[in-house]
Amino acid sequence: MHSNVNNYSDQALSLLSIDGLGAHTLHALVHRAGGIHEAAEAVLSGESTSWLPETASSLLRERMERIEIDGYRWSAEAIGASIITVMDDSFPNLLLPIPACPALLWYVGDASILNTPSVAVVGSRRCSKYGKQQAALFSTDIVESGLTVVSGGARGIDSIAHRSTLRIQGKTIAVLGSGIGIVYPPEHKKLFESISTEGGVLVSEYPCHRTPRPTYFPRRNRIVSGLSSSVLVVEAAIRSGALITARIAVEEQGRDAFAIPGRLGDRASAGCIKAIREGWVELADSPMGVIEQTELAWSRLSKVVLAN
Repeated sequence: MHSNVNNYSDQALSLLSIDGLGAHTLHALVHRAGGIHEAAEAVLSGESTSWLPETASSLLRERMERIEIDGYRWSAEAIGASIITVMDDSFPNLLLPIPACPALLWYVGDASILNTPSVAVVGSRRCSKYGKQQAALFSTDIVESGLTVVSGGARGIDSIAHRSTLRIQGKTIAVLGSGIGIVYPPEHKKLFESISTEGGVLVSEYPCHRTPRPTYFPRRNRIVSGLSSSVLVVEAAIRSGALITARIAVEEQGRDAFAIPGRLGDRASAGCIKAIREGWVELADSPMGVIEQTELAWSRLSKVVLAN
């Protein structure tokens, strides 16, 4: 597998590898300096203080100087991972307007599907038999309609959404809460290999050798929803990361969200039922309803991005 990391100088790769570097900051630096390589040199030389607050410029320089860039290169080259930055024309359009848009994504697989109409299928890690059945049913119909399935590569609903998609040669995006060179959870090694080699793509905002941390998963969730035209919550308890993903989608990113109601009295579905009752997600009573509204959402969102 080919990696494009050698297209970047050590200085540029150090800048891009700063944890938490945002798209707005990178845009400003590259615009003023005339390129990514020039922006990195400006930060290291101190010239960037003309464009950024001195404290921000100094912090970037200190972080760049601490990065041991060889590890970043080796870990990417070992798995054939590449970088796509917010400055590239092929960067996912739907991510551009979201709050805290990442400056870059590391990926393995077919990056072209990052710019396709898609549904995020999310839910509980400890899902019921009913949840598994619904995740497989909805994911299969979504993919057969020509849409892409996005999820977080986790146990439970996420893995079923990915596997159901691959089973019928569909397109799926797995957004990871670790570097893509770290298999987490470890039992998903074959799943991740299948995604990256069978027309899907593994994506992370973290360097390939970065191990998972609790703070990374909420940050991952904004990318899961940001890449998607709509979000479907299959099964979720009252306190659920899947519902947080849906909230981000609706309140911060202007997406449509759906929830499968589940059974009354079932803790695994209590969060979905509560969200439907509160009215901030729509009832998902059939795959076709989700598919039709997702196609409309893709058309609307694409026009908004192009207008900006």
